Amino acid sequence: MRLTLFLPHLAVTGGLGVHCRCLLDALLRTAHVDDRLTVLAPADPKQLFPNSGLDDGARPLLSHPHVAFVPVQWPTVHPLALPLDRPLASAVRDSRPDIVYASYYTGFVDPPAPQVVTFHDAGFLDFPHVFGDTARQRREALAIVGPRIATLHCISADARERICRLLPFDPAKTAVVWHGLADSPQDLATARNPSNEPLWSEGDRIAEWGEYLFSPVGAATGFNRVRKNLPIAIEAFRELEGTHPRVKLIVASTGVLNERMLGELLPAREWAGGGIVAGAWHSADDRIRVLPNLDRAPFLRAMAHARAVIYPSRYEGFGFPAIEAMALGVPLLASRATSIPEVAGDAGLLVNPDRRDEFREGMTALLTNEALRNDLIRRGRERVSQFTLERMGEGMWKLFRGIPV
Repeated sequence: MRLTLFLPHLAVTGGLGVHCRCLLDALLRTAHVDDRLTVLAPADPKQLFPNSGLDDGARPLLSHPHVAFVPVQWPTVHPLALPLDRPLASAVRDSRPDIVYASYYTGFVDPPAPQVVTFHDAGFLDFPHVFGDTARQRREALAIVGPRIATLHCISADARERICRLLPFDPAKTAVVWHGLADSPQDLATARNPSNEPLWSEGDRIAEWGEYLFSPVGAATGFNRVRKNLPIAIEAFRELEGTHPRVKLIVASTGVLNERMLGELLPAREWAGGGIVAGAWHSADDRIRVLPNLDRAPFLRAMAHARAVIYPSRYEGFGFPAIEAMALGVPLLASRATSIPEVAGDAGLLVNPDRRDEFREGMTALLTNEALRNDLIRRGRERVSQFTLERMGEGMWKLFRGIPV
């Protein structure tokens, strides 16, 4: 099969970048000997994603003998929410695909082959006011692209239910394939090993933090940051001061660490009193830090040595941090919201995303209750076996091969 993939986030950090790299890796691991993949991605990722960090993790995949990489010069004025015909029609046609795949909500009005499009969540349908003009552009594009989509790929059953109900879209033309874990056993083992290396140039060393909770909020873009729900986790953490005065809360985001990001992530009183030191934001009492954008290896190290992973998000299409915590053997405290229960199963301590007291009690339990911690770690290691790249690749190839060409 000849498969042409448009992966716009292939070279950037954050969940969408991880999705693109995972997908390509998963497909290559499970491809037939005669399968061929053409990968289209922006020649200059910063042109489309100026506030995102860069990640070159896909470079070895692009040199695979089954892959042809075509860097695309993206038109200066062409939002990613619009149909892809103008920027990509020529490159796609030249690749002579059996199936065309687009990883981000939109596709072609006139595809040269059956097309598959991934929807990561229904956020722009649930909260159009937050997404502003992007929501309008997507709806207008999908009104003309939608009838030409052979299969809509959703990354969780929760995302599919919301998309089909709100768009609406025919559930019979959808498929759910979960993500796979991006990191190799060797990378995970390396992350768990003690290290005194700084996490970024002239930055923090993990040993300097002492005991800490770790909150990976991602969210390079403003309309995502609000739904990450970090303020309620920070308020719950502050209520631990009487019993755990030395514990820190370490927050890892993606993108540029600036006033806008911090203003959207932090409660006003925290933001007003803190400041940036050596590249990271520190609260006035230094108990909370927001890290600059980290490369993958230091990000995993920071998560691996935490006492617990705190994931307070109100809305996720999948939720990578849940499976990352499981794989690293770190207990997970997360919101009982959207796709998170589907992904975490019984391997996380799940709480109401609107209840600060439940987050506080969960943090206390994961700091003090060794039996609970050990049970969640065991359950996580068992559950993460369901999120392999091989399983993801087999599911996606089954989807592609099931489409008449």
